[in-house]
Order: sequence, then C-alpha cells, then structure tokens
Amino acid sequence: MTIFKKVILTVWLGLFAMIGTANAHLVSVGWHDNGNGTISIWGEHWHGDQTSAYSANGGVTIDGIMTFQWTGFLNNSDRDVMVANGTLTGYAIDPGNGGGKYSDWFFTDPLVLGNGVHTIFTGTNCCVDTMTGPESFTFTGIVSVPPGTGPGNAVPEPASIALLGLGVLGFAATRRRSM
Repeated sequence: MTIFKKVILTVWLGLFAMIGTANAHLVSVGWHDNGNGTISIWGEHWHGDQTSAYSANGGVTIDGIMTFQWTGFLNNSDRDVMVANGTLTGYAIDPGNGGGKYSDWFFTDPLVLGNGVHTIFTGTNCCVDTMTGPESFTFTGIVSVPPGTGPGNAVPEPASIALLGLGVLGFAATRRRSM
C-alpha cells in the first residue's frame, strides 16, 4: 500500500470515527429544586428545536436504578440565564459530549434526589437524547431534599415514619405484657 493510500485511509477512518460519535446529543444535565422535597432533571441537547418531549432510549436512568421519562421541553433557553432566573438550580456538562451551548432542553416530572454525585445515563441509541456513556454529575444547591438522597436510599415520607413508630410502640407494649 502506498503512503498516499495510507494517508487517505487514515483520514477516512478519522472522519468515520468522528461521525460515529456524533450521535451523542445530550451536552449537559441540569436540575431544579422544586422546593417541596422534589427536583426536576433537565437535559440540554443539540438536536435543534423540539416540538415534544422525546426519547429514543426509553428515559433517564439515575444511579443505574430508576428510569424517568422526559415529559416536557423548552427551546432556545441559555443555561446560564436559566440559572440566573431560577429555572435551573444548577447544571453540569457531559464531558463526553464537549458541553457546547445549544439552549434546547428536555425535563422530567418531579422526583426525589438530593445533593451528591449521581450517575445519569440516557442510552446510546438513535437520535435526540443520547449520551456517550453513563456520566457522574455532582448535584449541588438542592435544599428541599436531604443530601445523598437517591433512588436506592429515598427519604421515607413522614406518614411512613409515624406508622413505623406506632408499630414499635405496639411491639414494645405486647412484649411488656407477655413478660
């Protein structure tokens, strides 16, 4: 093989590799503390204006456990402006996608997730909300959910705590009578 052919082959393979990774569309992950013990997750994508919430991957997987769907969208909104006006509590750039600003977003329904490092993954299939792979993002600024709360360790609701307390009191009373 001549040197010219090797150079052409190398350039062609390099371009093919760039095209092969170009399907990764989610460039940053944002979050909004809803102030009621829940947050909404936002995903910034570079696919252009959307007309509906869309996922070719079946939703957003958090910490490898829970999956949520994109339920809404917001186009043409700069992430720094969204932080300044309170639409986003914070955001982190997906290092696998370079993190350019594209200003088109998907978001989830409210879910329980606190400050801490969370792994987010939307999948690698198809078109709009793909990521190069699972990425860890540090969520900060969430005040209505205890730090470290996540899919595997959600904070129990007050009613559940009250029922547990009544159960413990009942067990103690029963045990006392049987002695």
